Amino acid sequence: MRLARAGMLIVFLLGLLAVIFSGCGPAPPCETSLVTMDETRLDAETYEQEATDTREQVAELEKKLDQKKKEIKEIEDKPAELEEKVREMKKGSGRE
Repeated sequence: MRLARAGMLIVFLLGLLAVIFSGCGPAPPCETSLVTMDETRLDAETYEQEATDTREQVAELEKKLDQKKKEIKEIEDKPAELEEKVREMKKGSGRE
């Protein structure tokens, strides 16, 4: 029995080695048309330009956000003064 098991193990190992060394073969050549490749390249360039534009917009919006935060900090300390201005504006518009 030990001899049979050893024989089966040898056959299994040899089969495994045969599969490993034979592999799947070389990959077939790519059959993509030049038009498709050119369209893909143009799409990639377009997306890169859009990403650049978006980065610039984000930077500009972050600057505006920082300015608004500074304005808010300046105004936070003056609630009574602002309430008075609101009352005056309401009087001027006829709401009060």
